[in-house]
Amino acid sequence: MSIEWERSVDGKKLEEFLALMDGVQGELDVQQFEMQVRAEENLQRVKASPKTRGSVSQSSIETERGRVDRYVILQDITKSDSASVNSAMSIEVGRGAYDVTLLSPDGETVSEYTVAGFEGLYILANAAKLPRKNKGGSRTKRHVTIRRKKGVKYGRPSRRD
Repeated sequence: MSIEWERSVDGKKLEEFLALMDGVQGELDVQQFEMQVRAEENLQRVKASPKTRGSVSQSSIETERGRVDRYVILQDITKSDSASVNSAMSIEVGRGAYDVTLLSPDGETVSEYTVAGFEGLYILANAAKLPRKNKGGSRTKRHVTIRRKKGVKYGRPSRRD
């Protein structure tokens, strides 16, 4: 004996129909609110700690509502790294250490240094009660070479290995 299931209800896919039901949407609102509160508590705890305060001083928790889903977002926008889309991700999951070589306009090495890695704070993962998968950022060894342009004081990255 086989059971035939309808693939759509009211012209919508079955999954979409179920996801848009009032009870499901109400539960998503409740879950989003609870996760937002836990994430804000986690962020305030991190901001209060002298060890991690500087890394998250401009961070905030925001929420978004999609047509079906709800989102809790760790937002981190500062003047110094406003072009970096990875700053919130680095706060959440950490970053591996990497080496930097600074070159003169002629291609000579001016200085070399290592940027330290750090363990992620898992603000959202803990708020969502998810297990930690990443332990300390990227496992790939990175090296960044920065060549200064002639007449420019600081230059910009020209090649990443």
